[in-house]
Amino acid sequence: MKKYTIAFDVGGTFIKTAVLDESGRLLPDTYRIYPSKSKETKEVILGHFAEMIREQTHRITDPHFRIDGIGFAFPGPFDYERGICRIRGVDKFESLYGVNLRKELTGRLRNASFFRNKPTPEFRIVFENDTRLFALGEYAAGKAGRYRKSICVTIGTGAGSAFLENGQLVKDRPDVPPDGWIYNQPYRDSIVDDHISNRGFLRLMRDAGYDTAKMDMKRLAELAMAGDPAAAGVFRRFGGMIGEALAPFVRSFRPEAVVIGGQIAKSGHLFLDATREKLQDFPVALEVTDETSVSTFVGVFRLLEQQKKIAK
Repeated sequence: MKKYTIAFDVGGTFIKTAVLDESGRLLPDTYRIYPSKSKETKEVILGHFAEMIREQTHRITDPHFRIDGIGFAFPGPFDYERGICRIRGVDKFESLYGVNLRKELTGRLRNASFFRNKPTPEFRIVFENDTRLFALGEYAAGKAGRYRKSICVTIGTGAGSAFLENGQLVKDRPDVPPDGWIYNQPYRDSIVDDHISNRGFLRLMRDAGYDTAKMDMKRLAELAMAGDPAAAGVFRRFGGMIGEALAPFVRSFRPEAVVIGGQIAKSGHLFLDATREKLQDFPVALEVTDETSVSTFVGVFRLLEQQKKIAK
């Protein structure tokens, strides 16, 4: 009897999901991308989660499989231990505020014919911050595993962060910000999240004279790679801001590396030099990964493994 894990990387626009075997390897043909439906009602969203679980269960071809766990990398604010969503005021998953997702999904799966007799005795549904899971996966099977201490950062709708030491998350120590989160720390005229994010990048584009209704980051990257100096300048300025924002945390935590994930990582060659210049006083390596979701899936698997050990 083989055991499998179903992992979800939940975003405001898309949800990425995959099935992993009992060694933490992704099963071929189970990596899927779905719309998030994050602006729908509670019932629609919960039904969407249940349907994705059903579809992933049916993609497992082993005739005698069992499901060991389901894990969600979920954006915050979120009570990860209890499984309660605390998101509001950000135009995504508003209808889930105060909802115990673990309880709701457990109830739906208990009554679902496709899931009957599938859970193992150790089966559990877990939730954790998306960047923390990215960091755990990067340590287990990615670039962070090369270093004893690293800061993992994901840049998307906001600036996610996690501090790693010997593969363990550091969340409550004087040399890291509370919870290991940099997004709400002071930077320039406001906080890190307002600048090191998609909206911060779009602001730089507008400052450079681009119409962001007609031009997106991907197209700007194409222009920069084609030699357009204005486009390249936007990426350099953004890279410099990343370095500036990270400098206080690199100074206090003294990591051997900073690992950057998220959509912006695909354009690392356009901004990393500027980031490196701002961090030149520190002996820190800069790494980028364009497999953010894959690392996050592995992180879900590692989290479930850790929780099973604790339960024993």
